[in-house]
Amino acid sequence: MKASTALGLAAASALVLAACATPAPAPPPAASAYGPGWSAAHADAANTDYLAVPGARDLELAWSRRFEGGSINLGATTDARGRVYVTTTAPGCHLYVLDQKTGETIWCSDAVNRSAVSSSALLDREGRIYLSDNEAMVAFDGDGKVLWRTPIAGFTLSAQFTPQGHLIFVTHIGRIYVLRRDTGEAVLPPVELIPGATYDPKSPDQPVRACMRGTEDCPAANTIAVDERTGRFFFTFWDKGAKQAGLRAMRYAEDPVPRITALWTNDALPGGSGSSPDLTADGRRLYVNDNVDSVHAIDAATGRSIWRFPIGWASGGSPSTSPEGIIIPTGGGPLLAIADRGDHAELLWRDDARDNRSIATQAAGGLAYPAVARARGENDLTVVDVRTGAELDRVPLPGRTLFTVGTTFGLDGSVYVATILGQIFALRPTAPAAGDGGRSPR
Repeated sequence: MKASTALGLAAASALVLAACATPAPAPPPAASAYGPGWSAAHADAANTDYLAVPGARDLELAWSRRFEGGSINLGATTDARGRVYVTTTAPGCHLYVLDQKTGETIWCSDAVNRSAVSSSALLDREGRIYLSDNEAMVAFDGDGKVLWRTPIAGFTLSAQFTPQGHLIFVTHIGRIYVLRRDTGEAVLPPVELIPGATYDPKSPDQPVRACMRGTEDCPAANTIAVDERTGRFFFTFWDKGAKQAGLRAMRYAEDPVPRITALWTNDALPGGSGSSPDLTADGRRLYVNDNVDSVHAIDAATGRSIWRFPIGWASGGSPSTSPEGIIIPTGGGPLLAIADRGDHAELLWRDDARDNRSIATQAAGGLAYPAVARARGENDLTVVDVRTGAELDRVPLPGRTLFTVGTTFGLDGSVYVATILGQIFALRPTAPAAGDGGRSPR
């Protein structure tokens, strides 16, 4: 771990740099900007890939859609109105809004280009939608009307909200933006983590593969995690000239003026990271994968490495983390779960007979929903007891799916599974839910 180095300043009055202790926690915001449901790429501000809806033990396929000629790179987001939001590279529209009951298109938009597939649509409590491509961040109203469009440098791997309700995101070249969500105006000048870094959106040489893996050619390749109580935010970053990637912590605050403060840097991620960091329910630690073979736990206040748990493969996505500290790594190897025991991690269970091909999203009631291999290029969605690994249900995903890129929930317990081949499958509960628990939906 090293002290934070000076950032390029667009305006000295807008940014304060410090390598100091984390400030005392502030009270939670009176009203979170996030809409109810799975409103962000990884469910919430903390990137948990967990939603406190009662999980269903039995599912059936309700409908499926295929976006011909395109792919999907991230899971869908959902709202309280029964809508499912999907980004795709398919010709024509690149943002689709679907009816959760039928999968039919409510509206779609070509106001963002195909690079919008690098993000999931972010939904606020007023029903507005925020999505960027490789040229601009765009806001839509609930009927698909463009409300504003703000040019950006680089493309975003999904945005989040600050505790004050502004949009905050880091583009792949390491540029931090904070925008008003009602107007798109900059709250402070963009912060350049790599001063002078540029990006040409018209260039055919785009670092798509590097951003999928979080390697050196894509410095900021994942979604930031935000602590809504303190304004701290965390992200993976491969600095120019560094030997490997690390995790950074900063803080956004507005008293007395809007500013970003650099807190700490931990350079503990060999090979880079294809993992958005997960913040625990109490805000005290973070979980993140490296590109070799391990899950890391890092102290959110100091950046100190707490433990490293080898899982045996380079996980290609974020782990799912429950409020109880049960962690299920993303696919690339056998399905397994580990538990945070303070100064070390414990293997709860591992099943070498089930090849995990997904982000094994968790729900209330101690249930997870991993997609596992059925045959070469074919997968099933399963329902798993997270404490024992017992399989409770299995539903085939029809056809060739290769691997899934996100499994998300609706507030009614429906499950949405997106695949790299441009398919989305909706599964609905067929039996009573397992019961509520953990954190409540917003």
